Amino acid sequence: MDISDFKLVRLNEDYDIKPFDCGEKDLNEFLFNDSKEFQREFLAITYLLEKDDTTVAYFSLLNDKINIHDLKVEDKKAWNKIRKKYPQRKRLKSYPCMKIGRLGVSSDYQGKGIGKMILDYLKVMFLSNNRTGCRYITLDGYRNSLNFYQRNDFVFLTSGDIDDETRLMYFDLKTLSL
Repeated sequence: MDISDFKLVRLNEDYDIKPFDCGEKDLNEFLFNDSKEFQREFLAITYLLEKDDTTVAYFSLLNDKINIHDLKVEDKKAWNKIRKKYPQRKRLKSYPCMKIGRLGVSSDYQGKGIGKMILDYLKVMFLSNNRTGCRYITLDGYRNSLNFYQRNDFVFLTSGDIDDETRLMYFDLKTLSL
């Protein structure tokens, strides 16, 4: 898809959000009702991908961590898998992450590779312009989008959320630098 006509905009308080509907009520409502407040409160930064008079997609980013205390006993295998990636002296009780708080693609643009393009952009951005130390990208994937995230190399962190509406997933940025 030719994206030369698209524009990436960091949302600010005075910005008028162009029309958007991704078919998910929660994602639509966050963009129009909550994104500016999250920004005002320093909780998340939202970016808009626009073309002409339409919001093609958006994503919000926030800080996160993968923490051993958040995992159930049966998920310690996942934790050990993460910890074994580090030398013994660097094994911690938590590891820094960037979280994709929300990611929505307009219904008119779904299935055209926009979501994958955004994920690839974020992976490269945090790999090449990592300003704070961030090893992982995390997200809470909606049940109907889990296959999409798995195709983009995200893996489940825990099995404790298998019956939940969303599942915690992560991507290891180090896999791109090998």
